[in-house]
Amino acid sequence: MAEKELDKLVLDFKKERDTKRTTVFQEQLGEFAYSDKDVAIGPLYIQQQALEMIGKPEKIKVTIEPIE
Repeated sequence: MAEKELDKLVLDFKKERDTKRTTVFQEQLGEFAYSDKDVAIGPLYIQQQALEMIGKPEKIKVTIEPIE
């Protein structure tokens, strides 16, 4: 589990499979676990229509940071 406070989380995801209208990405494990389940998010479902706007990538990066 994360021991220090971070200003943001940057997570890498790899395409796992396509469903009817979404693409499922699986979070890739990093240097340390963000939770007791080793991942911060787990599977991420993104609408295929949205992915077409950025070229249907096989890998994506997701940044989580607070809005102040």
